[in-house]
Amino acid sequence: MKGLSQLVGLGALLLTALTQLPAQTAPTPMSLRECAQYALQYSPQIKRADLEVQKGEHLIKEYLSVGYPQVNASGQFIYNVELPTQLLPGEFFGAPGENVPVQFGTALNSSAGIEVSQLVFSKTFFLGVSATRKLTELNQLVSLKSREQVVYEVARLYYQVQFATKQKAILQANLDQVNRLFNLVKKQQENGFAKKTDADQLWVNKVNLENQLQNLELQLEQLQNVLKFQMAMPLDQAITLTDTIDERSYQAPLDMPILKLPDFARKTEVAILDMQNTLNQLNIERYRSGYWPSAFAFGNYNIQGQGNNFRELGKGDQWFRSSMIGLSIKVPIFDGFMKKSQIAQATIDIAQVNEDRRQALLGLQLQHSNARQQLQTQLNNLKSLTENRRVAEEVYRVAQRRFAEGLAPITEVLSAETAMRQAQTNYLTALIQLKWAELDLQNTQGSMLSALNL
Repeated sequence: MKGLSQLVGLGALLLTALTQLPAQTAPTPMSLRECAQYALQYSPQIKRADLEVQKGEHLIKEYLSVGYPQVNASGQFIYNVELPTQLLPGEFFGAPGENVPVQFGTALNSSAGIEVSQLVFSKTFFLGVSATRKLTELNQLVSLKSREQVVYEVARLYYQVQFATKQKAILQANLDQVNRLFNLVKKQQENGFAKKTDADQLWVNKVNLENQLQNLELQLEQLQNVLKFQMAMPLDQAITLTDTIDERSYQAPLDMPILKLPDFARKTEVAILDMQNTLNQLNIERYRSGYWPSAFAFGNYNIQGQGNNFRELGKGDQWFRSSMIGLSIKVPIFDGFMKKSQIAQATIDIAQVNEDRRQALLGLQLQHSNARQQLQTQLNNLKSLTENRRVAEEVYRVAQRRFAEGLAPITEVLSAETAMRQAQTNYLTALIQLKWAELDLQNTQGSMLSALNL
């Protein structure tokens, strides 16, 4: 009884421990749109671009502060350990021809004041305000480009994972067929109706498929980790991808809008270059405005107290006030050709950006043309490869049946299995190439976000 009670107690402890273990969470199903949304929310690249936009907004406020009133307060206390001495002509003291040393001032001096200045006119300032606002628009375009690029990379990896998943399913199905055939041949061998070499050949094929399947599983895990990394998702978080790729879910007639040459001038990369040129032009105008005069209004109010000790310094009649207002005008005359050099540099910057823009347009046209041709090529291939896959699968089924009936050697079955697996791989390859070409077209047109309703 004692042993039984101890066993019951041990079982209770084990049950308690098991109930306290963390529950195994099921993989989170995620569509391509959901993966893209996750990446847009957590990607460090996008967060950094958004922070740059916020930084630009604060830069505007910093620059605008120059146009606001500038108020400064000051205070000073001085104790003259020894009063300064000055020599005055003796004529003031009845000693002509001599210099008489005289000390001026008091031992203690205290002063306080406030000064206000206000920018009245500066053409450079007002152009600088426009430039900082355009800089914020540039940062927003860069942020948009980061979003497009992240979504594009996530989409490519998403379909690559799906491609590897389908490859795994094909290999697993082929392995299951080979296993069934191997078990059949093994029984036939035991009953004397099959050769040992037939079973050995199937065994080798079975081992090869198992090895390929294991390697593909490792590759699939690596691809999933790369996808999670691109999404800024923890690598230990389990997900399952819900969107699939097959020819039935994709139809792309040759006259569809995605195949038409878009207006690349509206592409984000080109818009960024145009905004850079706008900033360069504003820089030229800002440098030229440096030849204009500028004006500041100012005013100050001060009080000063003097005395030889703190009792005297505290008397009201020992404190004196002063105040003034004024207008300061600065007219540039010669700066050693500094502004001329600045204007020349900004002009060269515009020429360089124009060349970058021309090259960007040519690159976008090339990308669009290549993606369009790739899409059309893979659409054409997909028709024939789909039929090839169907025929190869039918040939394999016939070869299996013929072997089971004793009408074909095992080599015919293995050859048909290899041909079927190659036809299935070719089909999948064309399908993933087609999806990538579609993504490339959307990317060159700047429609990645809208295509996913993001």
